[in-house]
Amino acid sequence: MKGLTQLDAPLYQAAHKYLQRDYTSLHVPLHGRGAGAPHLALSGLAPLLRWDLTEVENLDDLHLPSGPLRQAQLLAARLFGAAQTFFLVNGVTGGLLALLSAVVRPGEKVLLSRLSHKAALHGLILCGAVPIYLPVEQEPRSGFPLNVSVAVVEAALRQHPDARLLMITSPTYWGVTARLAKLAQLCRDHNVLFAVDEAHGTHLPFYGDLPHSAAAGADFWLHSAHKSLGALTPGAFLHLAPDQPEQPLCFWLQALQTSSPSYPVMISLDLARRQAALGGKILFHRARVWARSLRRALMDEGLALLTEEAVRAAGFALDPCRVTLILSHGGGINMAKRLARSCHMQVEMAGNNYLLAVCGPAQLTLPSRLLAHAMGHVAPEPRRGVTASVSLSPPYCFARNAAADNLEPFALAPGEAVAMSAVSLPLEECAGKICAEMVVSAPPGIPLLAPGERISMGMLTVLLQLRSSKTRFQGAADPTLSYIRVIQ
Repeated sequence: MKGLTQLDAPLYQAAHKYLQRDYTSLHVPLHGRGAGAPHLALSGLAPLLRWDLTEVENLDDLHLPSGPLRQAQLLAARLFGAAQTFFLVNGVTGGLLALLSAVVRPGEKVLLSRLSHKAALHGLILCGAVPIYLPVEQEPRSGFPLNVSVAVVEAALRQHPDARLLMITSPTYWGVTARLAKLAQLCRDHNVLFAVDEAHGTHLPFYGDLPHSAAAGADFWLHSAHKSLGALTPGAFLHLAPDQPEQPLCFWLQALQTSSPSYPVMISLDLARRQAALGGKILFHRARVWARSLRRALMDEGLALLTEEAVRAAGFALDPCRVTLILSHGGGINMAKRLARSCHMQVEMAGNNYLLAVCGPAQLTLPSRLLAHAMGHVAPEPRRGVTASVSLSPPYCFARNAAADNLEPFALAPGEAVAMSAVSLPLEECAGKICAEMVVSAPPGIPLLAPGERISMGMLTVLLQLRSSKTRFQGAADPTLSYIRVIQ
């Protein structure tokens, strides 16, 4: 690292130097930087094929980095306040699988947000842990889910003093951040490891004044650089705090990441880090200002939003570049289709009662008021004001309720459940049964049911409602959910 600064991009510079030498390719990948795949090159992929390299001539090795890759990872660690940073070539998903496999043993308890991604549940299946869901608070007027409160975590740690790990998703898919510094202190007080899935918050440190960032005390945190920093999909980072050993993670990252990593993805991580280090504060300040102008314009159109003020009043913070329209009377999915068909606008996600638009540097040249006017034009009526939501569809079904306060573990560890004999039953007959498969609504990829979880009447109502709207479900043997697999 001697002499290296955030002005450098070591992996990019090493690859650029290699390409300048114009070697004859007698190695994989077979396309030989383009010549061996003319159909791909002529289809517009030629520039990408040129950078699709392998571990040759000082380009280092992801699984034993000692040169430019190691330098690039160290620069990322320095930028994000970590002791060590690993590049991830199959997204935060791969990082979560490796992290849980490295730090949690079979039978140990993991406290995790009810808004956790399916990758976290897959990781718990691999390591044999017992999950305990933590309910999320809701915004009082709309019922929209926010995040896990400090009080809920305190109660969970008292009820489960033997917990191994707390895993929080912050920000949520909708941009709501938990009070991470206070949660980190709670974990230290109870000798519990603390991990943060900050996939949608890689850019948060560059706002300058948003306090809820994972670097404020987490033992491990993960960033989807492709989602919120501009790297190529699925580039991501896994960060370690100074007192955490790296060797167990190194083993599991080698086990769960490909031995043929994508150089375009890794180079993009190096360049996205440099871009953020040199201009991130200016870039995301401008994005924040633009997003707030869009928010004002949308409210002028009579549309209700999940607001920074409402989220702050509940004890959380909101990423202003996540703009969630709340449609209390429904129509969000049809509104998204009309925006795509009539206005050529594609939003991130829509549900019956909400619509999510992600803003950032890519939108800075767009006219925010015209976009808001287009949204107002296709919005369903009535739309002014926010009433309490009566819909149980995601994400409303994840909001805190009295039944969730018990903080009980799953009926079976998910790893046990997937190994047991299962039968398929009509969905209508499954209340009280133990689920044997993953049932996921995607996006955002939050499991409605996971293996080992008992099927409540409330969740059965949600699933029947979604099925009636022709929703298809990831993970389930029957994507239409006419039947579901349960423990025999």
